[in-house]
Amino acid sequence: MSSEEVKMRYGFAMTAFARMYGVKTVNASYKLHKFCHLWAESDEETPDGTITDVNFFFKDRWDTWGEVM
Repeated sequence: MSSEEVKMRYGFAMTAFARMYGVKTVNASYKLHKFCHLWAESDEETPDGTITDVNFFFKDRWDTWGEVM
């Protein structure tokens, strides 16, 4: 995966969290930045569907392994 693809995936994940929690909260959270960066570099497929589907995808991932980082 190219660095440009990682950058786009990172932004995609960060946007989902910003929609759910607000920009200020997300920007202030080191753990969310780290989580999104790790996800962006992973081989996991990018979710599709509605914005709500995407938000729940990332919320589920965060609930499963985001807090243990």
